[in-house]
Amino acid sequence: MPGSEDLVAGSPAWVDVSTTDLEATIAFYGEVFGWEAERGDEERYGGYVTFRRDGKRVAGAARRQEDDPSPPHWTVYLLTYNAAATSRTIAEAGGTVMFEPMDIPEMGVMGLAIDATGAAVGYWQPGEMGGFESFGDDDTAVWFELSASDFDAAERFYAHAFHWEIERGDGEPRYAAYRHGGRTHAGILDAKDLLGEDLPPSWSVAFGVADVEAAVERAVAAGGTLVVPPWDLPAGRRAALTDPTGAYFVVASRTPAAE
Repeated sequence: MPGSEDLVAGSPAWVDVSTTDLEATIAFYGEVFGWEAERGDEERYGGYVTFRRDGKRVAGAARRQEDDPSPPHWTVYLLTYNAAATSRTIAEAGGTVMFEPMDIPEMGVMGLAIDATGAAVGYWQPGEMGGFESFGDDDTAVWFELSASDFDAAERFYAHAFHWEIERGDGEPRYAAYRHGGRTHAGILDAKDLLGEDLPPSWSVAFGVADVEAAVERAVAAGGTLVVPPWDLPAGRRAALTDPTGAYFVVASRTPAAE
């Protein structure tokens, strides 16, 4: 099972969900994935929640800010060892830095940007909190994918801003992946024919499950909504859902990343 020591620069290092109902979110993901919630100090961390599975960090949750125009959603944070430098390369690559990197006391430095295609992406410079302590297995994050309205712009952006070594797949729709150290870390899907005015470019997170149908059943019983019924890919079985506050996520029967 991969952990913090397996993270590399540019790879997804953390995910968290913005929610309008923190208690409902904690209960939901506890039912679906067996996550335990560790609540942060209200004054220092705004009550930020760290989800753990078998004692290891797997994801986070935060109350949605009142001035945030975005609906509840999952955010993917890419690993950087110099958040200030990453902010500069993001701007050079045609992205927009939403705010100067923010120091999270004793944890690390967090940034948020809009990439060159219009999708939100976070970046994380580790301090005491390195990122995932567990990923790539059941009940943890197993895959991260950008649905891009401009595939070529997305490739250029992540190659420059986060130094991705990009490999293109064959076939249609076009697909590219970030590979490093013999592992595939994230993907870019050419989604121009799938996205419309109501579906902007965005990152999505897939969480591993042993049985997709059983996970869907648990999620719906816990107040989630099935968005896309289970379907098969060469890499495994998938289904797409939203949690009780509307945050979109995917469940996957096995990790699509090829070793």
